[in-house]
Amino acid sequence: MATATVLTLLTYIVIGAILGFLLGPLLKSGGFGWFGNLCLGILGAFIGGLAATYGNYVIDNNLMMNAMAAAAGSVLFTLVVALLKRR
Repeated sequence: MATATVLTLLTYIVIGAILGFLLGPLLKSGGFGWFGNLCLGILGAFIGGLAATYGNYVIDNNLMMNAMAAAAGSVLFTLVVALLKRR
């Protein structure tokens, strides 16, 4: 099982926060406020990183792969939650 390094955790937090903040205004309903968007982005980044790690798509200490997994997870999670909010 892969262990997360401090750099990996910081990557998830930074990528998730930036993408969560940027996705808020792009959503029709305005998202969940700036703090909610940050939290959703960070949570999505961790979910994306976790899924990529257990799917064996991320090699330990590969910063670029971790950043891409975090970005994909952040965007997908935020969009899915926004779609569920509209229902």
